[in-house]
Amino acid sequence: MKLESVYYTPQQVASFYSIRKDTLLYYDKIGLFSPSKRRDNGYRCYDASKLSELETILTLRDLGFSIPAIKDAIDSLNAASFMSLLEKEEGSIRRKIDSYLSLLSVIDAIRRATADATKAESRKLYTAVFPSQPIMTEPIRNKKGEATGDEVWAEAYGKLLARADGKAIIMTGSIVDLGNAESGHADICRSVYVTYGRESGEEIPKGRYAYMYFPGPLGDVKPWYGEFLTALRGRSLVPVGDIYEELTISSVTTREESEHRTKLLVRVAQSDGR
Repeated sequence: MKLESVYYTPQQVASFYSIRKDTLLYYDKIGLFSPSKRRDNGYRCYDASKLSELETILTLRDLGFSIPAIKDAIDSLNAASFMSLLEKEEGSIRRKIDSYLSLLSVIDAIRRATADATKAESRKLYTAVFPSQPIMTEPIRNKKGEATGDEVWAEAYGKLLARADGKAIIMTGSIVDLGNAESGHADICRSVYVTYGRESGEEIPKGRYAYMYFPGPLGDVKPWYGEFLTALRGRSLVPVGDIYEELTISSVTTREESEHRTKLLVRVAQSDGR
């Protein structure tokens, strides 16, 4: 039996491919997909061979091609150009998949960090060995001898956001020099930082870390640092390098200030050098 000997109505074709009848009429109107013939009463008819053409159009549409692009492709279609078209779109889809996988990784990291902060006991010192964590930083222009103000912090954060991909940002915080923290100047932040979902050229190095969560909104942080450093000494832990002040649960996460959690994190060694 020849494919051209069997005809289908627009309603039948629409039902075959789960599309609206109006879609077929629109495709005919713009010259993308026309019926095989019209009956004496003017009704459109499609033979079986035409359905293969429609399948190609719908495949390209599902792949994200615009109507003009589909029309151009159909008008100049041959086996080689069709293969080239599919290969090009395959590359585009794979890039989208990679992007979504990266985004899922960031979402998972945010979820885990938030869950850890929620479950952890406030003001309790924890230790763990962490792998390296990519970060991005931006120096803060502090006024000499003054604590970091909201304005200079926000200025540095804005500069960082201008360079970063917002979809790759996990957590936000400030970096405080250990010397400032130990001398009672923990309110002077050296840099703004974000933990990042992909390589950035900067990192929090892998190693053993001590950390503590503090509840409530961010305010005068000096008492927190004093408590944190005292807890380290009580465990014979020696801080090594910068202290990371991470806004783990903030106004971005919840409107309830009582649920806010700030995490202080520092790399440590035992007082005996281990």
